[in-house]
Amino acid sequence: MSINRDEGVIKFKLTLKRAPAPEMNQVIALEKWRALFFKLSLIGEYPIDKIGYGNLSSRLAKTSFLITGSQTGHLAHLQAHHYTKVIDCDLKKGSVTAEGLIPPSSESLTHYGIYQANPAIQYVFHVHHQKLWELLKSGPYDFINEDVAYGTQEMAEAASALLWNKTSGIFVMKGHEDGIISYGTTAEDAGRIILELYRKLAVRQ
Repeated sequence: MSINRDEGVIKFKLTLKRAPAPEMNQVIALEKWRALFFKLSLIGEYPIDKIGYGNLSSRLAKTSFLITGSQTGHLAHLQAHHYTKVIDCDLKKGSVTAEGLIPPSSESLTHYGIYQANPAIQYVFHVHHQKLWELLKSGPYDFINEDVAYGTQEMAEAASALLWNKTSGIFVMKGHEDGIISYGTTAEDAGRIILELYRKLAVRQ
């Protein structure tokens, strides 16, 4: 049975302050991996629903990070103005404060929760792939229960608790159809975890 898909719906209270786009050199590492994930359809847009999926972020400071903008999944390559700076979040209030030209990803709260789990985590990659999602659900991998909805305060809190004191790895969101998140101390750490599992799945097929 397919889980109701509600990708791209921002479920937090957003305060977006208009500000210049980030410098391109700040998002080069993210864009390198995003372009590859797009090519592999790990980031993209569901053709029938016309809803984008997948988002990447990199930490700037304790509570701030750069993240891909909401509903940019259909674009093969992003420019600097497609990224937004999240400057603070409040999990209790379910609020996000950001600076940029477009709203941040609807998963911004989850990224924040992961960064709060360990200051060593510098990158968070959220991708979608049905068969990879099913592989992770059935294997010995970290997971968040299916009764936790994506983009919510509950998801952010669950992710933060799950990854407490972990520096790199991957987990599956059982209640977020096709949703997988990797994290690491470098972009290569976070990206390699996904690629290795993707290649492992390709060998099985």
